[in-house]
Amino acid sequence: MNKKGFTIIELLIAFVILFILMAGFLRGILLYMEYQINNGLKDRASEIALRMSSQIQTTRFNPTAGCDENNINPFLCDTLYAYPYNDWRSARCDVRSINGRNCTFEVQDSDGDGIADRIIDSDDDGIADFYDPYDGQNEDFRDTPTTTARWLRVIPCNCAGNRCDCCYADSGRQINNATFTCGERYRGRFIYAGTTLARLTNPDTGLEVGRVAGVIVWYFDTKGRYKYISIPVMRDTR
Repeated sequence: MNKKGFTIIELLIAFVILFILMAGFLRGILLYMEYQINNGLKDRASEIALRMSSQIQTTRFNPTAGCDENNINPFLCDTLYAYPYNDWRSARCDVRSINGRNCTFEVQDSDGDGIADRIIDSDDDGIADFYDPYDGQNEDFRDTPTTTARWLRVIPCNCAGNRCDCCYADSGRQINNATFTCGERYRGRFIYAGTTLARLTNPDTGLEVGRVAGVIVWYFDTKGRYKYISIPVMRDTR
């Protein structure tokens, strides 16, 4: 009886085919894990943005309160605050616009970001400073994420462990309120939060009628790409 086994060449071919199949399978697993992490970051960033917006919207607001530990809504506080642009010190919003909001504080884009990937609206031609945590191309700040732009009012600070505190950008003073956090670690990556501030005025009288905080929540995904969510929160002075 003629018995014939596998030759060395046939075994080598079988090993090569098996290796290719295993490499493809492992790559698929890695891509799926990356997809899951990025989706988780996106969902958590959305939750943080909505939570912070709700806190600013529902917490009592006193337009004449000082910027100290007694201010329960520090994101709208502007005592001794130097607004970075004239538009932000006397901003106006046209409620007759098509989308219901066309505000002067959304025009300034001093660093020319170019096309940005905004989670809510990926068709932006650039990021207005009011919704931008960095002065420059944002992906350049992935290694120095807390080096924020001068126009932010509240910034993440003291990032250690799994969270960041909130500080006033102009003074560096920490906001001592346990309910407010400006960053947290999620799946090994930090998600940051900060705010800008504009003073709304009546164009006819020049009197203040309210303030708006620009809530910005951002992170860098598994490929180092900058992602963000921004929400304007308007409060009247009553």
